[in-house]
Amino acid sequence: MTLSGFLIDGVTPAICLGLGTVLMRASLGAGASIPLYLAVVGSVVALIGWAAFIWTGGPIPAVRPVLLAAAMGTTWTLAIACMAYGMGVLKLPVSIIAPLSNSNALIAVLVGGVAFSEWRSLDLSLVALGTLLICTGATVISLSR
Repeated sequence: MTLSGFLIDGVTPAICLGLGTVLMRASLGAGASIPLYLAVVGSVVALIGWAAFIWTGGPIPAVRPVLLAAAMGTTWTLAIACMAYGMGVLKLPVSIIAPLSNSNALIAVLVGGVAFSEWRSLDLSLVALGTLLICTGATVISLSR
């Protein structure tokens, strides 16, 4: 992986998603309901997405990629709603929600490994070690409360 790939594909999303979790907590703490929060966030994502689509002049895609994108939006919305419920209703701190929800990398590696046959190019002993470290880290941080 190149330095630019590391920064663009790793560091920038990690920073943005981490800040996004903190901003979620701030929004809910300021009085936003979960449905309002989801509607505003979804509207901003839609506006930026449509603007980028129009700006780039992309072709109208087939039905399958649109349905897959809609499925991703549905799963993302459910995840964000659950995180918002944990923060807004259960009053769980970011320090517990973030490590547990960011264990999603394990699901992505598992499903991506099977769905796209990526497991063939993975060092499974390193995947097992990474899984152990992620689970241990998420557990230790979530118990720090």
